[in-house]
Amino acid sequence: MGVSVGDACRIYKKCKICRETKYVKEFQAKGGRKANPTKRKSFCRDCKDRRHEVILGPRLEYSFDTSILDASKEITIRGRSASNYRYENIINYNRAKKLVEEGAAGIVHSTLIHNFFNWKSLREFVLERDRYTCHYCGFYGDTIDHKVPKSKDGASTPFNCVCACLECNLYKGDIGYGEYINKVKLVEQCETV
Repeated sequence: MGVSVGDACRIYKKCKICRETKYVKEFQAKGGRKANPTKRKSFCRDCKDRRHEVILGPRLEYSFDTSILDASKEITIRGRSASNYRYENIINYNRAKKLVEEGAAGIVHSTLIHNFFNWKSLREFVLERDRYTCHYCGFYGDTIDHKVPKSKDGASTPFNCVCACLECNLYKGDIGYGEYINKVKLVEQCETV
């Protein structure tokens, strides 16, 4: 195993933008008056105008095949909170399987999944997907409702959430989706008679 030029060498350095190995003096020194002259910027002088470009690494590919998940071990879920802080929790196999199947998470490997949504981003996604139209009455909606209520082990996933107006959301309460639709149809039939 060899060491490439720029890895441990103090004479040459590799530019993060153009990926060329250049003489260290081609990189601007960091800091002000009391700066360490050996510390240099990660981009060369030629790439100074391109310094805000982000060089993307290899893209992480998610799997959605739940047979990959290891049912005998605890599953770790990682994501970002609404305030953009990273979090990591342990969840059981059934919960992880449900999140992946309902489109809220992707599998990295057998014991790790990444959550795609936090509460804020899920709400925005569902409202935009449903075009701010209540799923039950067809009028303007600005809340989201769980088809299977959270109290009955419903998950906060795009598959389980729909846009609802405040009135329908409060009226539905803790009733399941099918039961509420039948209840609404019964009320409409009674009103037409």
